Amino acid sequence: MRRGRAFQKHIRRLAALALILLGSLFLSACGQDPDKLPYAKVMEKAAQLHARCTEKIREEREARGLALSEEDKLGIGLLGEDFTAIMTTSAGLPEKRTSQLPDFAALVVKYFKEAGLKKGDAVGANFSGSYPGFNLAVLCAAEVMGLDLRYTTSVGSSAYGANLPEYTFPEMAKTLYDAKLISRMPVLITLGGKGDMGLNMMGYVLEEPEDIQKIEEMKARLIAAGLGWAEIESFSQDIALHEELYGEIKAFVNAGGNGLGLGSSEDSFMLKAGSGLLEPQTVEITAHSGLTERYLAKGLPTIHLLAVKKLCEENGIPFDPDGIPEIGTSGVYYRSKTP
Repeated sequence: MRRGRAFQKHIRRLAALALILLGSLFLSACGQDPDKLPYAKVMEKAAQLHARCTEKIREEREARGLALSEEDKLGIGLLGEDFTAIMTTSAGLPEKRTSQLPDFAALVVKYFKEAGLKKGDAVGANFSGSYPGFNLAVLCAAEVMGLDLRYTTSVGSSAYGANLPEYTFPEMAKTLYDAKLISRMPVLITLGGKGDMGLNMMGYVLEEPEDIQKIEEMKARLIAAGLGWAEIESFSQDIALHEELYGEIKAFVNAGGNGLGLGSSEDSFMLKAGSGLLEPQTVEITAHSGLTERYLAKGLPTIHLLAVKKLCEENGIPFDPDGIPEIGTSGVYYRSKTP
């Protein structure tokens, strides 16, 4: 009897190994590396779209006579300057430079898949101008997955983000929309920064006439392009307006660290150190809670994109590399995060 049971166990093991081998052969025949995530092809498609989007933005930037930043060693074209009239806060250069990589579009696909999202699902997203690479990552991931993305964006930006008053993130989105690279424009635009009305843009803070003129010229250009902004009267009104425009959604994404997304409660300060697909948690909502906390409290899958180095370390994306990794080769596409 013992020999019979041992023999049956041995047969079951052989059958399991055979199934694994057949699965690997099937994936190889389909052109899929068996060590990669099962949806790696979708991730690669999103990263490829991201690369096309940044190329289009770079072309438009150059057409406007705006040279690439001297700090943009990758030549991607999303990197702003260390100080401009519409800059709101300081920020780290290596983080901003890294956030331009197309691998982040692949990472957002991974998060969307882990959140259980499928074609047609509605997703709300809050962007600022601070991390245009992250914004594009969300847009491109949603495009290739066929999600109903409802996104809002602000104009202001921290250092090295989309902080050129001559070419803001809402204008970048319009460039891509007009080129039919993305299918949606923002459902709401705000000025960002203090009060979500740009009150701490450096041109206003320093009261430099030349910088104030740049801000006013930017505003006039945005209005002429149909990219006017909402007048925000209070934090509570701002929150309510965004929630109303997102409507019923299956997941929420916050890209960057603006006050609307993170708020100013005790819990919100903890969010600044965290990133990724956030674990379900109990959150006490106060008058100072931002959108990220509020959607976590509702039990929705919530993705927070901010701590760049942490995102890289956890997902096999190179931090501040000297060259753009070939799409599909970074650890983010693999089950073990190391190719």
